[in-house]
Amino acid sequence: MTPKFEPKAAKARLLQLVRERAYKDGIDIVLASGKRSDFYINGKKVTLHPEGLWLIARLILEQLRKYPEITAVGGLTIGADPIASAIAALSHETGQNLKAFLVRKEAKGHGTGSRIEGDLERGEKVAIVEDTVTTGGSARKAIEAVVEVGAVPVVVVAIADREDPDAASFRQEYRVEPLLTLSEIRGR
Repeated sequence: MTPKFEPKAAKARLLQLVRERAYKDGIDIVLASGKRSDFYINGKKVTLHPEGLWLIARLILEQLRKYPEITAVGGLTIGADPIASAIAALSHETGQNLKAFLVRKEAKGHGTGSRIEGDLERGEKVAIVEDTVTTGGSARKAIEAVVEVGAVPVVVVAIADREDPDAASFRQEYRVEPLLTLSEIRGR
C-alpha cells in the first residue's frame, strides 16, 4: 500500500533519515569538489533506501509543480541516477509525466558517443537533480551537457545544500532549490 503523502511530514521524515543515515560530523574527508571537509552528507545512503528515495522523489515532484514547463529530470551519474529514475516513475502516478535522463561524466567511446542517456530535444525545459550541492561542480557538468544538446535547464534541485560559500557564484547563475540545507540538518 502506498503511504499517504503529506509534504510537511515527508520533509520532516526525510530530515530524520538524512540525520540517521547520511550525515557524519567530526570526520576528515575529501569531497568530489576536491575540498576537504570535517562533515559529509552521503546522499546515496538515502537515495538507495526505499523510504528515503520515495520521500525524495515525492518532495521533488511537489517542488516541480511550480515549473509546469519542465518535461524531464536528470543529472550527473551516479548521484542523480536513482533520483531521476524515481521521479520519472512516480510522475506517472502524479500525472506530471516527466522523463528521466542521465549524464555521463564523459562521452562513451562506442555507439553514438552520447554523453546523455534519455531523449532530450532542443528547447526542452529540464530540472537538474543532485544529491548534494557543495560548489555546484557536478550540477554544472550536467548543465553543460544539457545545453550542448539544446535543452534548457530551469532549476537545480538537490537533496541537500551544504551551504558552502564556494557555491555562491553557482547559486547566482542558476536557481538552486534544495529539499534540505546544512543548517536544517544540523538543527540550527
